[in-house]
Amino acid sequence: MHTLLINTPQNVKFEYKLASLGSRMISFGIDYFLIICYSLFVFYFLRSTGLFNISDDWLLIGIYMLLLLPAFFYTFIMETFFHGQTVGKIIMKIKVVKIDGTRATVYQYFIRWVCTIVDIFLSGGALAISSIIVSKNAQRIGDIAAETAVISTKQDMALHQTLFAEITKEHTVTFPQVMKLSDKDANLIKDIYKKGYERKDYNLIIALSNKLVQLLDVKPQMRPEEFIDVVIKDYYHTFRDR
Repeated sequence: MHTLLINTPQNVKFEYKLASLGSRMISFGIDYFLIICYSLFVFYFLRSTGLFNISDDWLLIGIYMLLLLPAFFYTFIMETFFHGQTVGKIIMKIKVVKIDGTRATVYQYFIRWVCTIVDIFLSGGALAISSIIVSKNAQRIGDIAAETAVISTKQDMALHQTLFAEITKEHTVTFPQVMKLSDKDANLIKDIYKKGYERKDYNLIIALSNKLVQLLDVKPQMRPEEFIDVVIKDYYHTFRDR
């Protein structure tokens, strides 16, 4: 699986796993299955109400098209309000982000949605698939135009095990100032740190690191994510036998 490596201005490096072609195709299938189900529901609902018996065909078409608007704008609406995810993307654990790893804008979601007309529907998906395969960051034409990418949100277990591995007896405490922290503080730090990595939110990592520097009154000579990791391990090592 390809990766997207982001080096932030604060020199914090995040590695995103780009969503696979298979997961994106399944996500697309799930979403458009839901769209078809909704469209059929609207059709049968109108028929059950007797509206199909009215003589004004244009009025019937107008009502039908109006009720189909949520399906027509489904992808754009879902990605806008669910931070780059549709139902299919949520199930497949993938999401749309800016090419720099931050949250995409409404404008970018709109550009992606408009481009589905060309790279998915008019070409039968051939352009989208070809573009995902050959582009560096697995981008379809809509992603290239919107400067977005689709990443996997599945938790990296190797990273998780590295960050929160059991502390060994040989561990050396780097910051004895962790004595100032309470169990509640340590657990909160761990939860925020984990959340920052899961969301690939480096601003959250930076904010947490700055808060710890202020709270512990230390000047760590290491990257923010390394500093937080050491603080967590120092705390649990210090109080492991308590």
